[in-house]
Amino acid sequence: MADPHIKSPMDVLDKLTVCLYRSGFVFAAIFTALLPYYEFAHIGLLAAALLCASSLHIYLKSFRLLLQFATWLALFFQIIGQTELALGAALVTLGGLCFKEYFCFRIFALNLMPIFVALLWVTKVMQITLGLQILCVICTALFTVLAIQKWRMPLHFDIGDKGKYQI
Repeated sequence: MADPHIKSPMDVLDKLTVCLYRSGFVFAAIFTALLPYYEFAHIGLLAAALLCASSLHIYLKSFRLLLQFATWLALFFQIIGQTELALGAALVTLGGLCFKEYFCFRIFALNLMPIFVALLWVTKVMQITLGLQILCVICTALFTVLAIQKWRMPLHFDIGDKGKYQI
């Protein structure tokens, strides 16, 4: 998690990982909007989770590993053909990161994203079309707000104090 008031020195890898992380939320917004209409959209959400999980800047190792493990599970489930479980695991990562971003930067309603993405997953699996469409609109809007807010921030906001990271 970041301390925006602290500006640690950033190398090229730091800048790249922050950009990959932020791009994950752009992908999440796009593919959440497409989820009710295109079968491939869950692959885009998996890619979004991969972009974010590969580039996490979270001080606590246990939370970082938990969110990354959910993405590894999503990949595993996709490989074995369990697309519903793959989508669910990817949404765990994305919802968890939204929750984290709420506490780092107080972006409106992100603390509710774990609930919204869980309901989104249930409506997708249960094939409740209207519920899925409504939840996709809500989640797309929140992912979009998050992506816009993140890209407006200086890159160092995502890094914070490098001395606080657990290795």
